[in-house]
Amino acid sequence: ITAEAFAQELGVPLYHDFDELMRQNPKALIITCETADHHRYALAAIEAGIHVFVGKPLTNTLEAAKQVAQLAARNSSVIVQPGEPARYEDGMIQARESVLSGEIGKPLMVKVFVNHPAMTNHPWQMSFQRSGGPFVEFGTYVADLAEWIVGSPIASVYALGKNFMHPQVDGPDNAKLLCEHENGTLSNLDICCSITWNYPFLGLEIIGERGSIHADYHNYPVYVHKKEGIRVAEPRYSPMNQREIEHFLDCIIHRKQPCITASEFVSTISIMEAALASLERKAPVKIERS
Repeated sequence: ITAEAFAQELGVPLYHDFDELMRQNPKALIITCETADHHRYALAAIEAGIHVFVGKPLTNTLEAAKQVAQLAARNSSVIVQPGEPARYEDGMIQARESVLSGEIGKPLMVKVFVNHPAMTNHPWQMSFQRSGGPFVEFGTYVADLAEWIVGSPIASVYALGKNFMHPQVDGPDNAKLLCEHENGTLSNLDICCSITWNYPFLGLEIIGERGSIHADYHNYPVYVHKKEGIRVAEPRYSPMNQREIEHFLDCIIHRKQPCITASEFVSTISIMEAALASLERKAPVKIERS
């Protein structure tokens, strides 16, 4: 669908110039342009006191993420919500609650898997400089989920990556990140863009001291395994993309803090930049956080 047709369908005006749009004094913006331009529009909106939701990933560089986070901190009355739809998926939420409640004891080993075709519809999506490619685009999914579910920052990462199926993408289309969290938990984060058959979009497995958790996305249940037996949650489908926008609007209306902030994304993109360094050095890299 074209921008013109979509605007007509919604019955709203269409602007091709950002400055012209800003002159209309909008109350909120949803930014879903090229990833490399996310921060530029987000900074302008925050400066103008406009609430802003930025599609995943918030930025594709650490420096840009820090700029957004710092400006958001100085303008606390403005809602700034980075997109991270996996945080609104029921299975991931249930798994996190089980971990944080201590149901399976301390998490020892975690595996997070994301399966998504490489983005190749537009030239900028295939440019690592403009989008971060599948490595950053989908790596932010698994890195954020690992820290959020475990409840501990990632301290170091060792990355492996290959381009198996998308030579038009100037970067890896499949990758594996081996991470150690500050609390000692070990995480295995998989980014896969080579599956061409029906397969769950997200996968999660957690091995704890007293039990384990397995969860998938797309009508798959959550399993909790313990000595006492297996607990199975009801199959479900979570409209996670819709939920994150609803959450953004709810935060604006009721003056609530978003469940994910720009500062949290700074941690996520720090992991991805360290992973890129690890790819080049072929060695583990510690996460540097100021």
